[in-house]
Amino acid sequence: MANRRSFLKTSGVVALGSMLPGWALANSMTSRANYPSPGLQVYTLSALLNAPGADIYAVLKQIAGIGIKELETATGGNGLYYGHKPKVFAKMVNDAGLKWIGNHIGGLPRTPSAASSAARPRNLRDNVREIVDDAAEGGCKWVVCSSSSISTLDEIKRTTEIFVVAGDLAAKNDMKFAYHNHQSEFHKIEGVSAFDYVLTNTDKKKVFMELDLAWATAAGQDPAALFKKYPNRFPLWHVKDLDKTTGRPCPVGTGKVDFKHIFANSKLSGVEHTFIEQDGAKTIDDPASSVRWLKSNIYI
Repeated sequence: MANRRSFLKTSGVVALGSMLPGWALANSMTSRANYPSPGLQVYTLSALLNAPGADIYAVLKQIAGIGIKELETATGGNGLYYGHKPKVFAKMVNDAGLKWIGNHIGGLPRTPSAASSAARPRNLRDNVREIVDDAAEGGCKWVVCSSSSISTLDEIKRTTEIFVVAGDLAAKNDMKFAYHNHQSEFHKIEGVSAFDYVLTNTDKKKVFMELDLAWATAAGQDPAALFKKYPNRFPLWHVKDLDKTTGRPCPVGTGKVDFKHIFANSKLSGVEHTFIEQDGAKTIDDPASSVRWLKSNIYI
């Protein structure tokens, strides 16, 4: 009878485990909280990736070496994908033991419309189909707008229209689209913020937010309250901290962002992927410090 009880208990655990998402199962097996393992927005290491003659694969191996498993990319000194075709870059990422989750691209350009198209980086207004197709070719599942011109209500509306198109195209390619915030998205223009306008005027199944925890905090927002207001609209996070004195990005856990409060209230956010980001990091030591702090203080 004792053996039967033991078998039933063990079988119950296995059955439950089969229904959990992969990251939740992995964390539950190590008695850690059920949060997605921290990834990295590689803009953090722009100083390395954009250096003359940079060995991109070597940098990717360094990233994997600090315990990162997932990547989000941004436009580099050599353009998108750090001078490589999407499939070539994707192979480098996979060979380094990483997964390429998302890529950042600009939305509505801030440069005058009279500027020649050749002078502008690719953006969602002018190149949305190409951008979605490129990401799909590389097996990247998320297209993320890194920033967009939102200085007037008209620009907010035009930005939102671009996002509707991007969300539709992404969905047709079995992908998803998100918008990454800074502080300006929370500023009200003619009584409305770009943050609220985008989320209330788009399909909640096609347009999501990548919440930058630091910039939201700097704008006087409580991320936990945003999760409650817009449940399941935040599948992507930027885990960024800000120095208490200068307000500049710093290693996670050394600044003023209350990560314990945010993670503890994350259930309604719909979070699937979290990316450490530290603008202006000079070496791999900074994101490595952030990984260590998260593992010691959040994933416990």
